[in-house]
Amino acid sequence: MVGAGGVSLWTRLFAMGSALSMAALQVAFVFDTSYRTVGIIGLFGAVLPMVFGMAYLLVPSYVGETLTTEWLPAVHLGITYVAVGLLLGGELWGAEYVLTSIGTLLWSIGIGIFVGGLLWTVLPALAADPAAMRPPENRPQWTTQLVMILIPVAVGYLCIGTVGFISLVPTFPTLIESTFPSVVHFYATGFAALLIFALGIRLLTGFFNVTPPTSLSWLVLLCGAVAPGLLSANFWQSPWFVVGAGVELIAVAGYAVLVAVVAYRTENRRIGLYGIGLGGLSGLIAVGIATANVVGLGWTPSIAAHVPLVLNGFLFLTIIGYAYQFFPISNEWWGASDQAGIATILLLGAGTAVQVTGIAVDNSWLHVGGSTGALIGVTGYAYLMAGRVLR
Repeated sequence: MVGAGGVSLWTRLFAMGSALSMAALQVAFVFDTSYRTVGIIGLFGAVLPMVFGMAYLLVPSYVGETLTTEWLPAVHLGITYVAVGLLLGGELWGAEYVLTSIGTLLWSIGIGIFVGGLLWTVLPALAADPAAMRPPENRPQWTTQLVMILIPVAVGYLCIGTVGFISLVPTFPTLIESTFPSVVHFYATGFAALLIFALGIRLLTGFFNVTPPTSLSWLVLLCGAVAPGLLSANFWQSPWFVVGAGVELIAVAGYAVLVAVVAYRTENRRIGLYGIGLGGLSGLIAVGIATANVVGLGWTPSIAAHVPLVLNGFLFLTIIGYAYQFFPISNEWWGASDQAGIATILLLGAGTAVQVTGIAVDNSWLHVGGSTGALIGVTGYAYLMAGRVLR
């Protein structure tokens, strides 16, 4: 068995790689790169690695275990960023038949390692003691059990997206334009967002000592579980894509309200709550404008605004908020303080708002200025995370 310190090390390294990719994404936004480039850097390079690292730490703990082997996260970390580099090179240099194909295969192998490693740890524990997944007596029983059920649902979406992604290899570049967005949505809404909803309900309770309303939690979890299948499997195909967008809006709106309730009731004013709260609000705005566009009520650049709102706003701010909760800022690191942590959150949030405003009014100066502010914010976050990784 691996001690918590070993797994925590790889979790921190995943977090460090995620932070550096966040900074790279802001540079991509400044140069107005393609959506595929943004997806590779922002989702594959920043969001998913952080989710992988936290899953290695959290999922086994929910059955009273730690990860069975320490080398799996190490191998997965290396494969992940080699694959991201190859995918990015294929996109930027047009070498899809070589770099992108190899990168896709490596990425898929990494997903297999991730899923296999979790199953290797969790399944024997559940086989030995099926009651291991039951929550403590002072926690809401049915909500926690639903959370546990939705974790494999999220991993299932990850697997479905990966099957779709690897199926592109023989068809590059003819189908990548139409299929890659579906893969991205399986990963973003089906895996990352659903885990934010599911694990977030448990983490918010644990960190802030506030139990979210049960009915609201169930609404978020059930809608969050159903929407990704409707969206991703029927991308831009009516009527199910429209239904999926509406269901996802309900899930994100419920989650934003849930975070607001916790923020209002808690007495633990930790800095991570700023990121989690702004992330929930950004997610609501992002999905709201996308849904309006789907039903014909949006404005022309709404999809362009949706992308930074989802990545910088909902996903990055939420990730940073939880990262500060799990890895408190080390005051021994020069310039590190809670105030510096809050500044990174506010810079990313404000920069994203300015960037989206620039998109809305078609002002390149606002777009570049907002991306630059967000870059400063995530660079500061990467610096503070380095204080936890390197010390």
